[in-house]
Amino acid sequence: MVYELIVFILYILAMLAIGVFFFFKSKDKSEKDYFLGGRNMNGLVAAFSAGASDMSAWVLMGMPAAIFAKGL
Repeated sequence: MVYELIVFILYILAMLAIGVFFFFKSKDKSEKDYFLGGRNMNGLVAAFSAGASDMSAWVLMGMPAAIFAKGL
């Protein structure tokens, strides 16, 4: 139990460190640049993003409903 807590805390600290690093790295840019990715993503990155968004929708919404409706 103690090891899991230590790993969890280290993970949270690592994610916060990455966020703070990139926050200070992009101080001169706006939130529009952040949300649009600087408008310099290639097609492969955009395709992966669209695929991940699509999978997220059906995995979180459709799959539990299908399991409930049909059973395991």
